[in-house]
Amino acid sequence: MVEVLLAIAILGAAIWWLNRRKTAGRRLVPSRSGRMRSRHAAVPDKLMRRLDRLTKDRRVSERLIERNAFNHPDRSKRWCVEKAIYDIQRDRRS
Repeated sequence: MVEVLLAIAILGAAIWWLNRRKTAGRRLVPSRSGRMRSRHAAVPDKLMRRLDRLTKDRRVSERLIERNAFNHPDRSKRWCVEKAIYDIQRDRRS
């Protein structure tokens, strides 16, 4: 009986944790103007094209953005794109 309750508790905690991770990127954050905005607002096409030119593949660009968003959940999507561009340029200089 105790094992069943423990299994249910662990399963519930896992579902809660996964749901929390899934919705974490949808929170609103205050912008500099004081208005609330989505943290994952659209990135300008010009910036995405710049990243795509460096990676030469949209899927690679998206993976870099996702990695930066995972490592820095408090940052905007635009910042993640700019960091990906910076990282590629930094790595190519060395």
